[in-house]
Amino acid sequence: MDELKQLFKELFILLEQNGDSSYSSQMKILERVLKIIDGDGDDLEKFSQVACEYKKLFLPKSGLSEFYVWKDELAERKKINDTLETIKKRLWEIFG
Repeated sequence: MDELKQLFKELFILLEQNGDSSYSSQMKILERVLKIIDGDGDDLEKFSQVACEYKKLFLPKSGLSEFYVWKDELAERKKINDTLETIKKRLWEIFG
């Protein structure tokens, strides 16, 4: 659960700092995920709930699969988007 918490927390921060209002539903999902992870219950139950919420992040329209950060500074843009892809890839490995 620690790794999941860290990944979702990083994703939340990244989206909060670089997303716009069109990603508000994904922000709410990430908030729910973090509450589930921090809540009571056994890890298997939490994992199941988090997996269900995770799938909602990648809906066909305005999902995180379409999220890309644009910054004028190439190095900054590359760093943020590389971090985003690393997080998404690791979550896919866990839930996919």
